[in-house]
Amino acid sequence: MAGARQKRTAQADPDPTPEPTRRVSAVMAPPAWLQSHWGGVPDPEAESACRVGVLEVSRSGGKSAATRLFHQYPLRLIVPRRVKSAFPDADCIWCYSVTFGGGLVAGDRSGMSVSVADGCAAVLATQGTTKVYKHARGASVAPRTEHSNDTITDEASRYSAGDAKTSRDTVQALAARVGAGSLLAVLPDPVQSFRDSRFRNRQRIELAPTASLALVDWVVAGRAGFEGGGAGGFTSGYGGGVAPAETFPKDPSGERWVFQSYATATEVSVNGREVLMESLRLDQTWPGPGGLAGRMGATHALAVVVLIGPRCASAVARLKDVVEPVAKSTVAGAAVGVSGSPDPAGHAGWLLASFSDLKVPQGDKVPGDKVPSGVVARIAGPDTDSVYAVLRAALEPLGVELGAAPFAERGLA
Repeated sequence: MAGARQKRTAQADPDPTPEPTRRVSAVMAPPAWLQSHWGGVPDPEAESACRVGVLEVSRSGGKSAATRLFHQYPLRLIVPRRVKSAFPDADCIWCYSVTFGGGLVAGDRSGMSVSVADGCAAVLATQGTTKVYKHARGASVAPRTEHSNDTITDEASRYSAGDAKTSRDTVQALAARVGAGSLLAVLPDPVQSFRDSRFRNRQRIELAPTASLALVDWVVAGRAGFEGGGAGGFTSGYGGGVAPAETFPKDPSGERWVFQSYATATEVSVNGREVLMESLRLDQTWPGPGGLAGRMGATHALAVVVLIGPRCASAVARLKDVVEPVAKSTVAGAAVGVSGSPDPAGHAGWLLASFSDLKVPQGDKVPGDKVPSGVVARIAGPDTDSVYAVLRAALEPLGVELGAAPFAERGLA
């Protein structure tokens, strides 16, 4: 009875002691700089995506080390203790991102906040294509506003299949800060958007004056389910990956350029000043026969390569050697029916390319005093393997810095 009286008294207490608020551990907390990272235009969707994963690389025991690592659904980050290396003296951390379920579903938010301390090096890579699964046909698109995330909390959205989540775009983002003398290499496999998907990617990287960046951002047409096509459009085009151009808009079974929308934007600043704003948007509103697929024609893969800083100097020279001949033939053919130069792997296919110098502010020089210290190249090819061949050939000199040549480390014996 005494116990019952005590229970009733507790229930009647007009001012019960509130339950303690659940504390967020320091490991889970987003970095303090993230909220202001996007500049004068807030991007709550990108910021939300960058809270999903956190990687901090700093020196420990005299070497680069992952001193902070955090991830949550739908992302998992894997930092191998040792990457098989062709250059054992290289001091670099490799971080692979994996998505639960093998891809991103409608409305997912996935991304990373990355800090690379002075004198360190890090690679952000994937274990395969980033697959973006479809949105429901006819689903209404949630209006994008400054408070567009208010319709559903981040916690609730992770496992939700409700309209509040699935009506919004799938968003991936990267926020990164790279210290003096450091190198960040962003080397993912391509994005592979399925039929009816809606995907947006935003990357913003801030570099110290002597920092270096190697970045690849690319997309393939989707699942190439046409006659003679490879599995998912991701296997070799030679012997099964390229169909005649006239079949592309006509084949109803193929998923080539039939996503609802794909948008990507990359912003790079050096010493607080913008040096690059690169964006691409593809969607089904493009006019013309065959829609987007008809407009893209035989093109299956599009890639952008950005190289900046002293630790990428050898790769800049190699990229020029590899891409400039293709760029010249592209201009000569006015990008119409271009046969182009053979790609670096010796295949007799075609490639389209453009190549531009980036003028980057140099340390303490007077404002406006810029010299070429980076490049941006854009590449289009008829299949994924052709673009892989260009990337491997052009970026191979980075192997000395990274410990393994880009897009080749998984094949080391």
